[in-house]
Amino acid sequence: MAKVYISGKITGLPFEDAYKLFEEAEQEVIKLGGVPVNPTKLLEQIEGWTWEDFMEKDLGFLLRCDGIYMLRNWASSKGARCEYALAKELGLTIEFQK
Repeated sequence: MAKVYISGKITGLPFEDAYKLFEEAEQEVIKLGGVPVNPTKLLEQIEGWTWEDFMEKDLGFLLRCDGIYMLRNWASSKGARCEYALAKELGLTIEFQK
């Protein structure tokens, strides 16, 4: 089964709200036949980490996936736009949340 990275806005949202959006997306990825890779579950909030620190880890997760699942709010996230650009450049399968 294909591993599918979930991408969307996290910065600027209460973490609990972002976590819920990503958790719901996990179920959608499973229904599409993929194995979800949820960055909100792979990293804990690390005090003192910068946006760049999180992106370094997230892009590493994305590099080990076969596809990416873009949440509805992805376009308003600098990080998700970076993840989309990398996925597109790598030729990964790209799915958009409906």
